[in-house]
This record gives sequence, structure tokens and C-alpha cells, in this order.
Amino acid sequence: MNIPTTTLLSILISLSLLSSARAADNAELPGWKLTFHDEFDGTALDTAKWNPKDPWGRERNQELQAYVPDAFEVRDGILRIKAEKRTAFYSGRERSYTSGMMTTYQKFSQQYGRFEIRSRVPKGKGMWPAFWLLPEPLGWPPEIDVLEILGHEPNKLYMTHHFRDDQKKHKSHGRPWVGPDFSAGFHVFAVEWSPQSIVWFVDGVERFRSEDSIPSGKMYLLVNLAVGGDWPGAPDEKTALPAALEVDYVRVYEKLP
Repeated sequence: MNIPTTTLLSILISLSLLSSARAADNAELPGWKLTFHDEFDGTALDTAKWNPKDPWGRERNQELQAYVPDAFEVRDGILRIKAEKRTAFYSGRERSYTSGMMTTYQKFSQQYGRFEIRSRVPKGKGMWPAFWLLPEPLGWPPEIDVLEILGHEPNKLYMTHHFRDDQKKHKSHGRPWVGPDFSAGFHVFAVEWSPQSIVWFVDGVERFRSEDSIPSGKMYLLVNLAVGGDWPGAPDEKTALPAALEVDYVRVYEKLP
């Protein structure tokens, strides 16, 4: 049976809209309003929502990667941020690794709420995946780290936020939590940020909370896979590359009154 091109196009658009509607329905959370989400159901990174680059555009923490715009792959409802052993020029010099960072800087930011990611992290020394929040306009601190894991310890989650004390000195409050091997499957990592506290959850279970120097003001989202640096160290001969941080979805909510 031959289907006219216009009819086929209409069917495809309807199916796409239906898929988006179902994703939004699945994202419903009692007591919360969905304000931002990406289910990665397309075929490429949605640049209406994300910037495929570091807004600072410079090296931090002695990291080894060049952040490149072609580090992102979207297929079968999963985003993959790929780290590879290849050369690229970044922040003033040639790098031996490439990877990706995506942010909502100047596209979406929010003060307070629930910030959630469902992801699977890569395994291997030198891998440093993260989901975090920074203030808009560009500044630091504050910083809220929803998810940080080092690839050589894929069962240890770091939950931290950074701030300045009354003397304007950098301080942080956080705690690691040892759970399952987060590289073996997908898990949901979230924070609920209010004027009184920041509370971290893993798969719906509270794992840490802080009431120290809680930030205010809008913050944007960052998702990245760093390679090397002061904290994780450089990849070694056992680190399998290419590697990827896999993301099923990112969702943000605000608390209903």
C-alpha cells in the first residue's frame, strides 16, 4: 500500500508528539511541577535545551580532556557522552583525550526544586562523570554536585555543595556513599534544594542532607564526563576507551504550593 508523503509525515509527527506526551506523563511526581525535561528520544542532542560546550571554555582541576561538540550520541532513548583517546586543541594546548560537557546556561535555570538524572556511569581510572548546578550569570561558588563518581571506584557516590563562609573563604559540605556498582546499570540520582536544605537521593532513598550555607538564586544544569585531573588521576592501561556516560533522562521540578 502506498501512503502519500504528506500523510506519512503527519503520522510521524503525531507519533513523536505522542512519545513526548507519554514521557511527560511518566515524569509526573506528586507534589511537584515539571519545569524542564529531556528524555533523549530524538536522534541528536537538542540544542534548544543544551549547549554542547563548557561555558567557561578553559581547563580546570588539571583535567586532560578537550571538550568537543561531537562527543554526544543519541540513540534508542539514551544519550551517550563519549570519552575517546584522540587529539584535539582546547584551552590553549593540544589534548590527548576528547569528551563532552552540556549545559543549560542561558537556556534554563531555576532557584530551588528537585533536580534529577537517570544514568549509568563509565568504569575505569581517570573517568569522572558529573551532574551539577552552577549560578547564572557565570560565577563560583555556589555549586551543587548532584552526582560525582570516580571511575576506579564506581560504587562510591560523592554528594557535595560548595559555598563561601562569612569570611568569603571557599568551603564545602558533603559526604561519599558506597552503594552498588553504578557502572553496571542505570540509577536515579537527585537533589531536593530548598531555602532550608539540600537533600540527596539515590533511587528514591535519602542518602545525605546539608543545612550549611544553602545557596539562593537561579542555577543552571551541567552534565559532563571529565578525563583525568587532580582527583581521579589519569587513565591507565586498564581504562577501556572509548567510554561513555549514559543518560536516560534529566528532569527538573518545582515544589507545588
